[in-house]
Amino acid sequence: MAADEILIIGAGPFGLSISAHLRALGVEHRIVGRPMDAWRTHMPAGMNLKSEPYGSCFSAPKPGYDIAAYCRAHELEYVERLGPLPLRRFLDYADWFTKQLVPNVQDSTVTGLTQADGGFRVEFADADPCTAHQVVVATGVLPFARIPHELAGLPADLVSHTSDHHDLGPFRGRRVAVVGAGQSALETAALLNEAGADTLLVVRAPVISWIQPNPERLSRLGSIKRPATKLCEGWHCAFWNAPAAFHMLPEAMRITKARTVLGPNGSWWLKDRVDGVVEALTDHRVKGAVAAGSGVQLLVEGPKQSMIDVDHLICGTGFRVDLARLSFLAEPLRDRIATVNGYPEVRRDCASTIPGLYFTGSPATVSLGPSMRFIAGTHNVAARIARSLAHGGRQARRGHAVD
Repeated sequence: MAADEILIIGAGPFGLSISAHLRALGVEHRIVGRPMDAWRTHMPAGMNLKSEPYGSCFSAPKPGYDIAAYCRAHELEYVERLGPLPLRRFLDYADWFTKQLVPNVQDSTVTGLTQADGGFRVEFADADPCTAHQVVVATGVLPFARIPHELAGLPADLVSHTSDHHDLGPFRGRRVAVVGAGQSALETAALLNEAGADTLLVVRAPVISWIQPNPERLSRLGSIKRPATKLCEGWHCAFWNAPAAFHMLPEAMRITKARTVLGPNGSWWLKDRVDGVVEALTDHRVKGAVAAGSGVQLLVEGPKQSMIDVDHLICGTGFRVDLARLSFLAEPLRDRIATVNGYPEVRRDCASTIPGLYFTGSPATVSLGPSMRFIAGTHNVAARIARSLAHGGRQARRGHAVD
């Protein structure tokens, strides 16, 4: 059985960033997964990124590997602020980053992770098992897609999640309801409408919240009054983008803020494609649904209760971290991981309470803050994780406080 000192599970923004930093340190490791698969196959064609172009690049060990550099190298126009950045351009950048800095990604799927002497035993669907002394779980949000329990019993041909759809063309001419008021729900509704679907938005809030555009330029004084981070802009963003400061908040507040900061809302550039264009039922919520003929009948509750017939329902209801959804985690191992509201408890270097096991991305949100839900988070943890791994996780064994 092959043995690896370090194994990274997942080849999205976090996994690729950590691998790039490890390579720069000269640390041998293995990274497995299909590069950017969630973005490539689970995001709707034609979408734009919510983050500004300058905040959509991965963490690299040295300058020259951001989206601006990619555009210069390929003689492409680049707008740093007020993008929006198209998904296609972002994926081209990610492929370039991967080719330059992480050329050794192994396209394998992990099916089992258990503790073994001195580390972990890892099993794959399409490769021989191996052992690893340290493992980084960077599998992204897809395993945590949330469909409300009152809708979860319906078949997939009637109810689905926004992350289930790359091509919305098959919904042309069909009546589709989209539930939610966040970016994924609002942009899915816009793209459905533009693809020729008869689209209905069902929003719990009385009004849809839209983000105001950032200033086109920031002067030196403006940068002091409105500091720009890769997460967002303003002094509140500076706090939400600071993992050590976030961890000092009371646990109950961290649980709430991890979920609610920067959402639910929609990008300013999306508003004209939704407001007055897509039918929206605000101040209502879907309380139940039943199959009816070839479609689904929704029980909608609000100022008035009503039944609505649609051909399909798409849930833009976000993601809820639950380690039980990571099917490759062996139950005895999972049960030993300390959690906070279902999220693994991690320290500043993303080390969990199991020596040698790290969680990054969304699972680290309650410990390290909302930046972990976004690409911005790679800049807050990738270099630190790589240094911790390079030192054999000794820092993680000294204690579990976030520093």
